[in-house]
Amino acid sequence: MEEKYLQFQIFNSIPIGICIINTNFQIIFWNKQLEIWTNIHSNDIVGKNLFESFSHLNSPRYIIPISSVLDGGPPVVFSTQLHKSFFPSYLPNMQPRLLHTTVSHCTCPLLNENFAVISVEDYTYLSYRIKEHKRMRDQALQEVERRKKAEEDLRKSEAQLRELNATKDKFFSIIAHDLKNPIGAFKNVLELLYENFDEFSKEEILEFIEPLKESSTQLFSLLENLLIWARAQTGRIQLEFVEFNLINLIENNVSLLKLQAENKQIQLLTEIPEKLMVFADLNSINTVIRNLISNALKFTYPGGKITVSAKEQDDFALVCVEDTGMGMNEETKSKLFRIDAHHTSLGTNQEKGTGLGLIICKEFVEANGGKIWVESEEGKGSKFFFTVPLAKTHND
Repeated sequence: MEEKYLQFQIFNSIPIGICIINTNFQIIFWNKQLEIWTNIHSNDIVGKNLFESFSHLNSPRYIIPISSVLDGGPPVVFSTQLHKSFFPSYLPNMQPRLLHTTVSHCTCPLLNENFAVISVEDYTYLSYRIKEHKRMRDQALQEVERRKKAEEDLRKSEAQLRELNATKDKFFSIIAHDLKNPIGAFKNVLELLYENFDEFSKEEILEFIEPLKESSTQLFSLLENLLIWARAQTGRIQLEFVEFNLINLIENNVSLLKLQAENKQIQLLTEIPEKLMVFADLNSINTVIRNLISNALKFTYPGGKITVSAKEQDDFALVCVEDTGMGMNEETKSKLFRIDAHHTSLGTNQEKGTGLGLIICKEFVEANGGKIWVESEEGKGSKFFFTVPLAKTHND
């Protein structure tokens, strides 16, 4: 090192690398820290041309900004993210150091010369800390997500357990009351007839048989719904999605229930188009329609009217079963379709029910990709709506 540059020896005591070049790009100073990092001794590098000694810097990408600094321009930063390290340097494990480099202009009045000071900082440890922090942050986020998922799974499991308990309670309630009581009544009446048959006239026997006939019809309907519901709960009902004309299904159910409506002096009408193709499971939708019409017949007074309508609405067929019957208050409506809410109401002719039919309707409608809801006002009748996906939506 020339004697006039001995003043730069002060840079040997700082923990960053310092290389100083003159306007000819000649290295005039190489401090102790750079010797440690690069394993290049100052005696071997001082006096040599920067770009000849480090060929990867011999490109416009480096020459132009360094020349600008030597001409008095602002400092230039060469970050580890965008540039290679100015001076090759390796850790003991032979991993490259991440050296952050800044080139600044320096004027020495005593020497009347301009220099460029290349200061090099080791960002390896900082980069490691940042990566480690990111890794720990990602692990923490994953743990949070894992716990959130576990909590959500637990909530779902608890909800399923509550529903299973409600299902069990509903099942035993139906067996204990809705099946046991009418069957017990059957037994008592039949025993009375059997033991005293000769003492009753034909007219008196018919008086016993007529309510038995009506009760047997209601009991059969209850058993049918109970079996369908039990099969649905055990996953034994396999839905088969096909295209079919929903209108045919409505007309068939109206025809089947026409006599029951006439016996109760109720008009059973339809407001439907000739054709409305849907994509759904035919048997489950058939059960929904039958249950909703039967429910309307139960809660409509003699002389009343039930209207079954259907139309397209967006990508669905919208079916409505409207009656002029008893209607419901808000509390009653809130308990419909819910397995965990025990609710039974007597019909207009004191017909008994369990609410099971509407629960089946909800399960089947939702299994077919639709929705079910009710609009009702006490004393003004009810409207039950449900939707089924249109066949054209499936085809599209």
